[in-house]
Amino acid sequence: MLPTPEQVNQAVGNRLDPTGPAAVGSIDLLPNGIRDGSQVTPAECLGPATPLMQAVYQNGDVTGVALRDFARFGEGLTVSSAHTGVVRFGSDAEAMRMFEGFVAQWRACEGVPVTVAITPTAALRWTVTDVRVDGTVLSATILSGETDQEPAFPTEHAVGVAADCIVDVDVAVTDVLASRRVAAGRAADLVRLMLENVESLR
Repeated sequence: MLPTPEQVNQAVGNRLDPTGPAAVGSIDLLPNGIRDGSQVTPAECLGPATPLMQAVYQNGDVTGVALRDFARFGEGLTVSSAHTGVVRFGSDAEAMRMFEGFVAQWRACEGVPVTVAITPTAALRWTVTDVRVDGTVLSATILSGETDQEPAFPTEHAVGVAADCIVDVDVAVTDVLASRRVAAGRAADLVRLMLENVESLR
């Protein structure tokens, strides 16, 4: 159900390489370092801002998780990394319930600045923008790193539902040229390819 390197490259528009083998296991595979309002504000916007967090999925009947990351760094690349994952639930209905909850949550967080405390004196700041729903695919653009001299770096985030699974993807758009550092539906395209993978195993 995870994407092949060829599917990743097709969706993002440049070559990315797997950073390692796929990881398959329980919900404990999901990152668990950010959990509550003491670390992220507002806590309810963690899900749209960053993918595959354990705190976002823990309220679902999760029966399995698969993860794989892809990356490549070099001059001339528009996309430098993609995080991909599949979360399986106890039933099709449970997967759809979670997806519908994500749709409402992401819409409520659109335009909201999200602050994640890294240390007592340092924090990451993201803004959830351009939330879209296209059938069974939900997407947004997460902006970060904006300065007076440079526009924000966009990270494309998308999730989709098929059968008893939600697929969750983000794509980092880090081109040095601001004119090419724009969101273009790459994460949503990758989600659609992964949903085809899920459906093919039915």
